[in-house]
Amino acid sequence: MEQGLATIISAAQIGAAIALFNGAFTTFGQAKIVAQAIESMARQPEATDDIRSTMFIGIALAETSGIYGLLVAIIMLFANPLVSIYINFVS
Repeated sequence: MEQGLATIISAAQIGAAIALFNGAFTTFGQAKIVAQAIESMARQPEATDDIRSTMFIGIALAETSGIYGLLVAIIMLFANPLVSIYINFVS
């Protein structure tokens, strides 16, 4: 029983770490969005308002992915349903 539970918890921790890598990659994506928006604003100053609003929408969509990764990691670490299923199965 101890070894099976340790395996489930270890797998959950590895999965949470992988889910948190999503946040790091989201940061790089947002930096790319902002860099391209600034470059576009420098080339076309008259379209600054449109570019800025599109940039904010893009950043919000990219941030959603990072938030989902964080949510999955928190669930896997603190509210893992597999632990209770395993305990009910063994006992």
